[in-house]
Amino acid sequence: MDYTVQPGDSFYLIGQKHGLSLEELQQANPQIQNPTLIFPGQVIKLPDKSRPQSYEKYRVDEPYPEIKVLGENPYYAQLLYDDYAGQVSELTAIMQYVHHHMQMDTHPAWSEVAALQEGISIIEMKHLEMLGETILLLGGNARYWDGCQQPWTPLYVSYHDFDFCAQLRADIQAEEAAIHNYRNHIQQIQDPYIQALLARIIKDEEHHLRLFRDSLAKHCGG
Repeated sequence: MDYTVQPGDSFYLIGQKHGLSLEELQQANPQIQNPTLIFPGQVIKLPDKSRPQSYEKYRVDEPYPEIKVLGENPYYAQLLYDDYAGQVSELTAIMQYVHHHMQMDTHPAWSEVAALQEGISIIEMKHLEMLGETILLLGGNARYWDGCQQPWTPLYVSYHDFDFCAQLRADIQAEEAAIHNYRNHIQQIQDPYIQALLARIIKDEEHHLRLFRDSLAKHCGG
């Protein structure tokens, strides 16, 4: 759909009015090299929101294993609670990346990284779901708590309000810590189905780590 730019419009305001992100507007209008320089009377394209957005580029192109376990095992469930909703966990990553996405999305120069944060958070939601299903099969109840049954808290989130470079560094640290924990749990959990799941999740996390590091180098100089 075409849209005629009105006086006082910006890409950000147009996106807000039509429920679009800055990245979606930029992708639909590659002819506009600088989205901060638009003028009244200019015609731009509004992308079709009826078409689902793909987040496949934020995950490794490899299928996830079937969610299975050898049998109920409360100890294994207890270990996975830390990955599920502990301080370093999928739930913490989702909340942190969504928070960073929302703040970055208010600054046009950071719209690309804002979209990255959103896309990665979607993949982390898939990880959360798979871990929760595994915990249920192990006899757990998939509540949002860690292995010591301490409830998840927003205090786990590294906010760094509007310091986008600090946010990226915190996200890199979160991915590194998550990968370390998953590798430890692969050693501790002697169930080949769970080991396969954690190994597959690690591949996504390593991909996220590369994407965050690339963004840090591009926008913050390393």
